[in-house]
Amino acid sequence: QVSKFGCPWPCYLQPATCAKMAARDGFVESSSEDQERIRGWALHFAAAKQAAEYFGRRPRRFSLLFSHPEGAPLPENAKRIHFVRHGQGAHNVWRAQERAAGRAPHAKRGNFGEVPRGLHDPDLTDRGLEEAAATQVLAAAACSPQLLVTSPVRRAVQTCLTVFKAAIDRGVPLLAHELCREQFRGLDPSIYDARRGREALAREFPQVDFQKYVLPETVSLTASVSQSNGGAAADAATQLAADPMWWLCGSPLGACEGGTNETSMMEHAYGFMCWLMSRPEGEVGVATHSLWLLALYYGAFDNPGSNAGGDPHVFYTGELRTVLILERPAPATSGGCLAAYGSALLGSGLTGQEQDEVHPQKRARTVGDRGAVLESLSLGC
Repeated sequence: QVSKFGCPWPCYLQPATCAKMAARDGFVESSSEDQERIRGWALHFAAAKQAAEYFGRRPRRFSLLFSHPEGAPLPENAKRIHFVRHGQGAHNVWRAQERAAGRAPHAKRGNFGEVPRGLHDPDLTDRGLEEAAATQVLAAAACSPQLLVTSPVRRAVQTCLTVFKAAIDRGVPLLAHELCREQFRGLDPSIYDARRGREALAREFPQVDFQKYVLPETVSLTASVSQSNGGAAADAATQLAADPMWWLCGSPLGACEGGTNETSMMEHAYGFMCWLMSRPEGEVGVATHSLWLLALYYGAFDNPGSNAGGDPHVFYTGELRTVLILERPAPATSGGCLAAYGSALLGSGLTGQEQDEVHPQKRARTVGDRGAVLESLSLGC
């Protein structure tokens, strides 16, 4: 899949902008360890998407629109979305430093007091702020969003406020949404994927609406956490427990045995797209994270494609990509009439009468009624 300007991403920015951004590749910039994880995640997301389709959990489908006349209005079932990955965060630098020292990055709730405190919901670095400022120039020239949505994690909020400053100054509404936050896996996620409490975020970023789509602190949870820990550990645990999704390693959309996993990540991305595509705005800016974007492309889009090297798409820090997303209903399934056999195959089996009732093609052949065969075929069998 190639954009109209020749880079490996489907994108609708201006030629000079696209050429500048195509000079970097988020996958290539990732460490070799992360590259292997990224490949594995993309495969997991694609498999989970296929399973969701199999079980009928994908009535709405989303695909990237690669060809559309420039300047022409979008179809009613399409939106122009400006996705931006947050700029470099303090955790990105720390992880690189740990690897350079021959250590595996490890910043968990169990060693919260042994790692830099700034790793909990970290800020952008100076370089991250510079990346966001550079992208701000591109966004001001190429983006006219009617709505802005950001992950509630601070590095994404900071990036959104900088990149889409022109839109914010025009009064475009800005919402934080829990379903486009960074993803994490298992029962012991890293502290840099935990956010501050909703009320603390609202005080720090009054321009952002955190009330509608960000989970609140749970008083009973934070009280329980505080009582089960002592001293500094209680303070640290209470800070982390202000983010209920992270602390409980769960999802509001379904059960997570053994903690959050690739399926929950994919469901969050798909759920967010269902919410976003149901809104009236035709052009939206979204500030989010690399793993969430990976889950979106390979777990929610029908045609994600790959980068120039055939590897998964990965946004680099501060990267802005404008895509057109088309929604359509799920296509007709092949062999849909076979579902009539399901309960019998899982239960007491088939009888001759049931076979005649659920297999009109067989009955039609028996009596020579070719018209009935064609009618059954037209119904998706």
